[in-house]
Amino acid sequence: MANETRLYGIPVSPGFGIGQAFIYRKNLPVLKRRMVDNANKEIARFHNALSNARLEIAELRDMIAGRLGRDEAELWTAQLMMLEDVTVIQATADRIREKKQDAASAFQETISQVAETIESSSNQYLKERVADIRDISWRVIKHIQSGNPSVLHKLSRNSVVVSHDLSAADTALMSARNIAGFITEVGGKTSHTAIVARSLEIPAVVGIKDALQQPLPGAMVIVDGTRGVVILDPLPQTLESYQQEQKEYQKHISDLKRLRKSKPVTLDGRRIELSANIELPEEIPSVKSHGAKGIGLFRTEYLFLTSSQLPDEEQQFAIYKQVAEKIAPDPVIIRTFDLGGDKINGHGFSPEANPFLGWRAIRFCLDRPEIFRAQLRAILRASAFGSVRIMLPMICCLEEVTQTKVILDSIRLELDEKKIAYDRNCQLGVMIETPAAALTSDILAPEVDFFSIGSNDLTQYTLAVDRVNEKVAKLYDPFNPAVLKLIKQVIESGHRSGIWVGLCGEMCADPLAVPLLLGLGLDEFSMNAVSVPEVKRMILKLRLEDCQKVAGRAMEAKSALQARTVLSEFVLNIFPDLALSCALERS
Repeated sequence: MANETRLYGIPVSPGFGIGQAFIYRKNLPVLKRRMVDNANKEIARFHNALSNARLEIAELRDMIAGRLGRDEAELWTAQLMMLEDVTVIQATADRIREKKQDAASAFQETISQVAETIESSSNQYLKERVADIRDISWRVIKHIQSGNPSVLHKLSRNSVVVSHDLSAADTALMSARNIAGFITEVGGKTSHTAIVARSLEIPAVVGIKDALQQPLPGAMVIVDGTRGVVILDPLPQTLESYQQEQKEYQKHISDLKRLRKSKPVTLDGRRIELSANIELPEEIPSVKSHGAKGIGLFRTEYLFLTSSQLPDEEQQFAIYKQVAEKIAPDPVIIRTFDLGGDKINGHGFSPEANPFLGWRAIRFCLDRPEIFRAQLRAILRASAFGSVRIMLPMICCLEEVTQTKVILDSIRLELDEKKIAYDRNCQLGVMIETPAAALTSDILAPEVDFFSIGSNDLTQYTLAVDRVNEKVAKLYDPFNPAVLKLIKQVIESGHRSGIWVGLCGEMCADPLAVPLLLGLGLDEFSMNAVSVPEVKRMILKLRLEDCQKVAGRAMEAKSALQARTVLSEFVLNIFPDLALSCALERS
């Protein structure tokens, strides 16, 4: 190939991998339905395959527990639960019994129906669970057919795995010593595969369409898991450049790891709380390994999105308790359901013309008190097992807060009557993500214990920009003067009422935003766990006094570009190595 080829996807695990392509096709052959004479014997064969698959996954879980810890191994406990799904098992047995169908095709058809239903959903989280479901199907059918296990753990050194999709189990079998990186045609940042890849520190890029059609087996491939770029047959100068960047990155990561136990304190003594945002309990090991102090945002929507049934109080309590215990003594802020028509159908939801401005979050919860009460009871009960805080999303007016406080008071009375333990000082906070909440933050502050600014939605709502609409996405910029003025106002309102103020959103991890937010007086930064070490490094080298001065200049800017220019000059003077990430304009 005369020229190198560049492909672009979603970066899910940072770092740089350089190696030879290994094409991994895991697809089962198309099974033709066979008729069987003895249905009972075929059902017994199916149950035997289920048992063998359970044993295989249990062994894999124990292996992962030894390599990464028991928290990471919980992913495979979930897979074991899928293999015990009575509905799927019964549906497969019924196909065999009623249609005299062979076990392999009966199970494949049953699982395919489940996978197709999930894939048709508009919810990205649900779609990213399909790989786990297909992995289960693959294992069971392989056992029915007496097939061979995966070969991923036997690959030669510096292999780059190229596949349509990988399950978490596939990824866990990889060794960072042999696997330089992997790329897939589908997937997302919150998939179990991505979580395991980050834990194993294997560079990965997903969502590259027709990736299997590109590289030849053995071809040289560069996986840039930091930027989401894959380079096939790189030119000599490109290869040399990435090899140098790989060395620098490895040294940089090694330096950052030494900061894990360091406290984020500025040079002039200002202590900052650095927390992590999580979607799943399985992400807790990453929170700890990256040195975050607790969880600043635990999104609970996945409890709705992974089940056709409403999660009851006991199911929620078990999960919240687990998270509280594992992160203790550090705090966990549990955000109540931020559900809307964009995330879920059913449970009273119906498609809306504009779900982002519709029946969602606190509006839904207050209209469905039976669902809201169950969640609040579960959170309060879990507060007896750790430092748990409650956060309300999408607040627009004081009445939404006061109504919630009335519900909480009645729940506390119920718990007291039944002598059920809970933290009587459990903090209640609100997300400031609408201009209405920001502009009335002085009214809201006396009623709550903390604010957490949701910079993603606050920017979107303030600028009237849909950040996923590529035609207007360039207008989405948290450094727009309108957004900055609202953030400043919220911080000042909170401090006047004696409450702490945090920010959870992509802005927290932006190198240009760190000195700005410090200078404005932000108390807590909450971000993706992998970004914590870099932000901590910056805080340790900054002076609050200097940050206050540059924040003042940035607040005088008349455009986002002017604000970025002021902040960029300041940041690059102290951190010249951040030149690549400190772009003046958003790409």
